[in-house]
Amino acid sequence: MVIQGPQIDLNGSFKPGTAALDQQLSQLPYVKSFCQTGIVPGNFYNFSANGITKQNPRTGDEKKSYSMGIIDDRFLKTYEIGIVAGRNFTVREAELGWEKSAKLMVNETGAKQLGFASAQKAVGQFINWGQPYEIVGVVKDYNHQGLQQAIEPVIFMPRRSVSDLTVQLTTDPGEGGRVQEKLAELERIYKASYPGNPFEFYFADENYNKQYQSEQQYGQLFTVASALAIFIACLGLFGLAAFTTEQRTKEIGVRKVLGASVSSIVTLLSKDFLKLVFIAILIASPVAWYAMNRWLQDFAYKIDIEWWMFALAGLLAVGIALLTVSLQSVKAALMNPVKSLRSE
Repeated sequence: MVIQGPQIDLNGSFKPGTAALDQQLSQLPYVKSFCQTGIVPGNFYNFSANGITKQNPRTGDEKKSYSMGIIDDRFLKTYEIGIVAGRNFTVREAELGWEKSAKLMVNETGAKQLGFASAQKAVGQFINWGQPYEIVGVVKDYNHQGLQQAIEPVIFMPRRSVSDLTVQLTTDPGEGGRVQEKLAELERIYKASYPGNPFEFYFADENYNKQYQSEQQYGQLFTVASALAIFIACLGLFGLAAFTTEQRTKEIGVRKVLGASVSSIVTLLSKDFLKLVFIAILIASPVAWYAMNRWLQDFAYKIDIEWWMFALAGLLAVGIALLTVSLQSVKAALMNPVKSLRSE
């Protein structure tokens, strides 16, 4: 069950009690919309079909495959998906099913793959899929699955009494505590129509977001690993800077006696460390670019890796290194030169 649209898994066809359930759901004040559907955003389509073309294909038109989604006349409204041309399925077409009504809808990508110059020109045309089917509408493209995949060419078929029921609840302010009450009432209504069937539900947004679970886990892992690596590197730099400063205590004292400024001494002590940081940046940048580029190839929609990203990361690394080393450098530069020269 989806909150925005609770999604009730009805475990297969539920034709016998459909009318009674529909009537009771439509009377609930907190039910904004509902639909019976074979597909739910975040899940797979019902199936794929091959060998589909326009009714009168031209020379060179190939028979291609399409993802198939079974929906009723309320699916688009419930999931707030627009129509760019033509119309939605009627109640009668959903009751008859696509076999008897011979009506279909396609998404924008599907209309392009079929070879129509525009969505408007696809409406009223026919496709061959065992028998001729009329295209009554073109559905606006939407990401049915995660951004790892491009939008597929889809054919939508009308039918009631399919596997899932989506109920879109109202989200009135202050009603957060009533969600459990609403679910309990929906369960009671459902079990009255389908006694013996388990009432199983999930939330559509949670179901959709599961597609990004691995990316979220990778993000958390890399964040922790990066923070730990930076912390260890800073500890190493701090220790090395302390050791180097100790070794050059007398040199610093002599330079101060001869008139060296604090800034010049800090620069003297810091530049050797910064050279190492710049060398590390030159080595790490190509490796990071290659790894990120390979990872992003798994996504149909992705950002471009720009040079400024590495420049910004490099400046941040230099800033952290400079801050770490400067703590010891400034301390050494401010030390009394007499005390420095007396030390052994």
